[in-house]
Amino acid sequence: MTSLIIACIISVTAITALFFAWYFYLQARNKERMELIDRGEKLDDIFRLQKQNRFKFIFPWLKVSVVTLGMSFAFLLIGIYIFFQDDEPDKAKGFYITFIIGICLGVSFMINHFINKRNTKK
Repeated sequence: MTSLIIACIISVTAITALFFAWYFYLQARNKERMELIDRGEKLDDIFRLQKQNRFKFIFPWLKVSVVTLGMSFAFLLIGIYIFFQDDEPDKAKGFYITFIIGICLGVSFMINHFINKRNTKK
């Protein structure tokens, strides 16, 4: 029973993460296009620049890092819950490992955001 609940939680978390990644991608693309339109570019020029690979898209690393850190803390809470509820504390090891991987990924995404921000200012 617990393995079914864990599988459901993991699948719901993965689907949620994919949805938010897709949503933030569309939001960033729409914002970039609106800024180009505000500068006076025509929509045909935007698509032409996009085809010529001169259309620069800035990936929202900070938003992705916040989502990743939130998911990893959720895995930590699930691991702590399983640790105190079950008789076998070894079942929570997978959640702790996922938490550590998520923290490392979230911090690296955040570092990447600030490095890209510094490089674009130069």
